[in-house]
Amino acid sequence: MSHVYSPSRHKDKKETVSEQKMKKIMNERRWQYVDVGISDEVLKENFDFLNDAVVIRSGAEGIPLMTTTGIYGPIKPYEKVRLEQGKGKGAVVKVEEKYSEEYSLLDELKERRIHAKTPKEGNALKVQAKWISGKDGGGLPSVGSSANVFGATGSLLVNETEIDFPVLDIYHEDFDETLKYYGAKILKPGESFHMGYDKPLFGMEYDTSLPGYIQDYVMKSYGGGGLFVEHHPFPHIWFPNPKEDEKSTNICRVLLGRIIESKEEQERDDRESWEENRCPERHGNRKKPEYHFTVFRFPSNGHAIAVDECCIHNDSFCNGKQVVFLANTDANTVALRETAPFKNLRISEQESPHK
Repeated sequence: MSHVYSPSRHKDKKETVSEQKMKKIMNERRWQYVDVGISDEVLKENFDFLNDAVVIRSGAEGIPLMTTTGIYGPIKPYEKVRLEQGKGKGAVVKVEEKYSEEYSLLDELKERRIHAKTPKEGNALKVQAKWISGKDGGGLPSVGSSANVFGATGSLLVNETEIDFPVLDIYHEDFDETLKYYGAKILKPGESFHMGYDKPLFGMEYDTSLPGYIQDYVMKSYGGGGLFVEHHPFPHIWFPNPKEDEKSTNICRVLLGRIIESKEEQERDDRESWEENRCPERHGNRKKPEYHFTVFRFPSNGHAIAVDECCIHNDSFCNGKQVVFLANTDANTVALRETAPFKNLRISEQESPHK
């Protein structure tokens, strides 16, 4: 649910949607659950993109397993903001300053990735895998743009028969150091920041409270077609937004990944990522490309996780209500594959040393 496939993004001429058409679309079932926390003007200006992000994903029996339940923000360029749990107009994104020249969160995320150490043994899964995007021939015939919000899906061909992602919770002694490696940071409740990204980031709230989203939708050919990962040229923020009585059952677990590179390639790619608004072509060892993956779990009490643009990620392991901040850009999305969707794929919660 991280990236939105928006066919209107590539139209030669952008047309403003009429009030009548907007009203008709917003009477559809998928819009009935949405708390519109943005102004009417902002909604109309960005309606094509936001409309593509409003979904209901159902299992074989027609039970909704993922529903869009809110639109908040946006986080605008140069604004200094903080995130607060809530509903209604002006909720979630609280503006502290309209214009800020402070050191940006985006710069901080890039610095963290550049200077991070390789994860300790047990804190990351290493897999040999080949990333083939949909446009480069990795497209899956059973998964089209209508199957999910991510558009054309390629393949991550994994040379493993079993996948077991390690999970680090926020109290693990290596949580922050491992998070750095992926170009990510935990945001504490009420922590203010200047994002430093040049496009607005809209907060789309998705609800996956009912059990079975992974088994009954993501892994099914009629649904997501298998577990996916992706990257795109905008930073992400995941912010749990449950009601007070939902906090104990609201779980946010974000999967992050990184290709293993030589020092020289990493330095070059970091420069390109910093200086250009695009994701560098990160190849690693071309004969035997390898990736690290870790799942990070954090509480639903006002914390959030922010990741650098171009960071590999997946958020299908979240249960409950999460606000995911998105920009209107393309993405490179792939499904993990042997020759079919993995049947033996899990994440492992285990006791670990705490601070």
